[in-house]
Amino acid sequence: MAPFNPTLKTAYWSLVGFGGIYVSFLLLLLVPVVQKNFVYLHHVKFPIWPDISRPEQLGFASNEVTPFYLNTPDGERLFAWHILPHEAYAKNRDELLRRDVGLVEDITQTLGFKLLKEDEEARLIVFFHGNAGNVAQGYRPDGYRTWSGVDPSKIHILTFDYRGFGRSTGTPSEPGLITDAITALKFAMDTAGIPPSRILIIGHSLGTAVTLGATEKIAREEGVEFAGIILCSGFSKLKTLILTYSAGGVIPILSPLRPYPIVQKWLTKYVREPWDGEERLKSLIQHSPKLKLTMVHAHNDYSITWTHSQVLFHTAANAIMALAKGEGQGEIDKPLEFEDIEKRKQRVELGDEGYVDTWVEGVPAGGWKIENRLVKWGGHDQVLVASATRLVIREMLGL
Repeated sequence: MAPFNPTLKTAYWSLVGFGGIYVSFLLLLLVPVVQKNFVYLHHVKFPIWPDISRPEQLGFASNEVTPFYLNTPDGERLFAWHILPHEAYAKNRDELLRRDVGLVEDITQTLGFKLLKEDEEARLIVFFHGNAGNVAQGYRPDGYRTWSGVDPSKIHILTFDYRGFGRSTGTPSEPGLITDAITALKFAMDTAGIPPSRILIIGHSLGTAVTLGATEKIAREEGVEFAGIILCSGFSKLKTLILTYSAGGVIPILSPLRPYPIVQKWLTKYVREPWDGEERLKSLIQHSPKLKLTMVHAHNDYSITWTHSQVLFHTAANAIMALAKGEGQGEIDKPLEFEDIEKRKQRVELGDEGYVDTWVEGVPAGGWKIENRLVKWGGHDQVLVASATRLVIREMLGL
């Protein structure tokens, strides 16, 4: 027998080694605590420096940002930022400079809170960020500055870290993060006194699932509708996401098993927290008859493929058609197929920018406004500061 080619032998054992590492990784993900840490990456505490309780170290002006804590009904403390509009800050800069900087014990006693609460023209963006890091990670401060710049005289920003993230207490879980989001929204409405018609919610990545969880529950239980909801780089449900997700846009999770659908299906049975955005969106459509919802996704998002936002758009379309036919639970006996929705939606081409799809069939005057905006560039994170996102913010807040 001819000797085994040394080059092929090296390649063979390398392949075996990589295969073993991959299988070990998948088996580890079946362990609940490992899976939770992988999904949320809440132990990633970047940035370590600068001090997020001193936002001036990130280029903000003195007391332009007020760090404080939100208290959840189940006893957790969520680290949060309130960011002033640039013009409101400039007009009150002298007084703000006389105040101590850093974490405050009672946000309601600050000048920034007073400027938010007493301005009847103020708009508030509440931001639910993605997994890993904290309120100051990477692109996030750039996002706050960009959104506030849509109207520097009116737009305040409220952002916070979920339980277990950054300096917030606790351990993340699906019901826990939804509780955290509702806590932030209740603070905006009940403590700051901002009516929902002046509150815009932006969710990014994991934050899109949190957004749907929180707004669906508030709509279903209290009938509250907000000025609008923007889902950036969203996903339809976690079990579907892990089939296509690439960590950091580079490392695939289950997509190498695409030739083995039975194995993929078996592994997805062990997903502990479903984060089912499709089911929550159906309920949100049912309980929010004037919902304004826009999905924004980049075609070159290599972490969460843009087709997830397309799935959410199709889910909303079918829920609307079900309600239009009197099937009140948002379900339909014969839902529209993919091809039918693609034929019946309205599309506006935006050239090199991308396009926007809108669903109008079955929508009464003044009813739902459901859009899916695909931009050609922006990746997973930079889509947050894309012109498309800024234009939607302006429209939803009536600016």
